[in-house]
Amino acid sequence: MRILWYAGLLWLAGIVLFACQSGDLNVGQSIINPQELQVQSVDSVTIQTSTVMRTDSFLTSGDADIAVGYWNDAQTGKQTAQSFAALDYPPNSFVSQTNLRLDSLVLEMGYSFTYGDTTSTFDLNVYRLNRPLPAQNYFNVSTVAYAAKPIVEKIFVPHQRSELRLLQVRVPDDLAQTLFNKLVSGEVTDNTSLNDFLPGFAFSSKSTANIFIGFTTNPSTTGLRLYYHDTDVNKTASTLLFPITSLHFTQLQNDRTGTPLSALKNRSDAVSSRLTDRTTFVSIGAGLQTRLEFPYLNDFYRPDKFADLNRALLVISPVRRDLRDNNPPPSAMQLYQTNNQNEFLSSIPGGSTGSTLAGANYYADPVSVLLNDSYTIDLTYYIGQILRKKALSQPLILTYPNSSGGFTLKTLLQRVTLGDQLRPNDQMQLKLFMTSGS
Repeated sequence: MRILWYAGLLWLAGIVLFACQSGDLNVGQSIINPQELQVQSVDSVTIQTSTVMRTDSFLTSGDADIAVGYWNDAQTGKQTAQSFAALDYPPNSFVSQTNLRLDSLVLEMGYSFTYGDTTSTFDLNVYRLNRPLPAQNYFNVSTVAYAAKPIVEKIFVPHQRSELRLLQVRVPDDLAQTLFNKLVSGEVTDNTSLNDFLPGFAFSSKSTANIFIGFTTNPSTTGLRLYYHDTDVNKTASTLLFPITSLHFTQLQNDRTGTPLSALKNRSDAVSSRLTDRTTFVSIGAGLQTRLEFPYLNDFYRPDKFADLNRALLVISPVRRDLRDNNPPPSAMQLYQTNNQNEFLSSIPGGSTGSTLAGANYYADPVSVLLNDSYTIDLTYYIGQILRKKALSQPLILTYPNSSGGFTLKTLLQRVTLGDQLRPNDQMQLKLFMTSGS
């Protein structure tokens, strides 16, 4: 019985195979014999890279954080972050109280992030604003005047994993006592009278280590906290927090004097990677992004019996020491078509069909002995259109993906250095995988 079953199965298989092979099997073989197809890889496509300006301003008064810090790089210059904040008046029952005594007044700032060197000391200076902040939008280029001498200075060592930590800076006792007296006397009873007495603070740093520190403006964490107690038998201790939630912003100042990038005066200017140690840069807050061009791709020589482009991958390598650096590259990068003014014209189609955007997430091999990291952007559809003469190669801008909600302060402060095609390590490559006949 089993023999008959096997015989029937073989008979059925024969019918199927005969049906599948019906017709002329030689159709198309005169073009390229499938048995003669081979995949060739090319990674020598010329890529010209340069650093260009991004002159946009960004709203920082709507961010959940404020930042302070400094960054200095021989190629990109100096960047300074300082912040400004007004105090909010909290509900309280201090007026006419005679059984309360002041203990201290402490500026408390909850960490949000650190970016850069967390091994060196950081010098935080707190200044008094000259006048109240008008209720308006503030940007990374905004500024307000403040006193020449700081109210208080705090020197400390930041911590990389500091999101749960709290920085506390005690305010001078004379200022604390004056504020306490005005609360009790009824001279300070709302935001207007509070800001008339104490308009707010400017936060800056004199440190020269490359680090930015972000502080949250969470109303339960950051602000000016008044410590006091009752004069009753139990001497009950209490606090009152004046938060800095409503009005605050961060200013970013950039100085490229004395660097190769000082040549960037206008949006149309570009500094070749040949002049910046075979690297280019992307940092939104520093006003920098990378321009890419494939100057000879329109006339690219296709191999004999070229059949099709299988894949085109743009591999972009950050210049970085190791994964322990507290200055990780941006989580994602994206390509945009541009013109001679380095303006954004349109997104670039990505993937094999062009149905996605040409971008990539940052990837680092977690098990590699040597740091192996990159952004790998699939440009198969885009490059294929150029090779088929259906489109022309246009200059591109590499930067962070545009966000409809705007960039966060932390994103503005991030930066990445990218190797060009001729850098000894961390090279940029356009890898083409093509099918052709042998």
